[in-house]
Amino acid sequence: MKKTLLATLILSSFVSGALSAATVYDKENTKLSIGGRAEVRALFSDAVDGSMLDKSRARINFEGETKIAETLTGFAFMEYELDRPDGSTEIDNRYLFAGLSTVAGDFSYGRQDTASVQLSNMTDIASYHSGVQQIIDAASDKQSNNFVFANNSIKNLSLKANYIANGSKTVDAAAEDSFGLSARYSMDTGVDLGISYADQDQENQITLGAGYTFEDLYLATTYAMGSISDTNDFTSLEVAAQYKFTKEFRMIATYAMADEEEAGVTTDTADYAALEGQYRFNDSLRTYASYKLNNITDGDDELVAGLRYNF
Repeated sequence: MKKTLLATLILSSFVSGALSAATVYDKENTKLSIGGRAEVRALFSDAVDGSMLDKSRARINFEGETKIAETLTGFAFMEYELDRPDGSTEIDNRYLFAGLSTVAGDFSYGRQDTASVQLSNMTDIASYHSGVQQIIDAASDKQSNNFVFANNSIKNLSLKANYIANGSKTVDAAAEDSFGLSARYSMDTGVDLGISYADQDQENQITLGAGYTFEDLYLATTYAMGSISDTNDFTSLEVAAQYKFTKEFRMIATYAMADEEEAGVTTDTADYAALEGQYRFNDSLRTYASYKLNNITDGDDELVAGLRYNF
């Protein structure tokens, strides 16, 4: 059980900064928390016109919870991100959803992750160079018009299902309704196994995942396959490893390989290895540097350095 809890905490620390959110109101069974991050990032590459590219961003999120009855709780979450691509300022609504938590599970609606994301998150653990498995929209995070059901009532088993309603009048594959299903089982031995399926008209994706946690070591791999159209198939592999040398310092390594096949012609869309060193001064402040070795023909290597403050 301890290893199962450890694996859950490790994955949570990879994908969210909300763990350091501050509770600003907690009274009469109602709680409100505010969190976010300020993250300055610099990207160095031959592909950049100039010395470096500023990839800095900031996020702020609000999370609310109110207890209605012994077995019924209402919840809501929203998050915005501010960044400056090409020197301009953009504000993006990353998440905006609300729902009810019951004995049968959690039901929610809004802009939120699809069911497949709990699989892709197993290897999407780096600060910058990871996350190739969200290939079709129906298997990606931050999707609007999204109904989600999550159930964790069975010990060590996480079940999720989602349905995205068409919000467009255009007639194409991207405008069709979509759905997704996923399951992830975390064993007491530290092993995690998962599978997901997402479908949207001609697009579909199956994702398989496996992970292992032992003390300060985390290893994981995910494999995705599916179709982007009737004539375009894809496969994708991502491998990730993390070792925590001390409480403050850890190393993260990732490898990704993906290709698409259309009309008998196979094209590599990703082929890289990356190594990151990350130092956490405390729960709020961390710094990191990540180097990506790009194996794609005519692809450019990258170095990203950043400083991130969670609040």
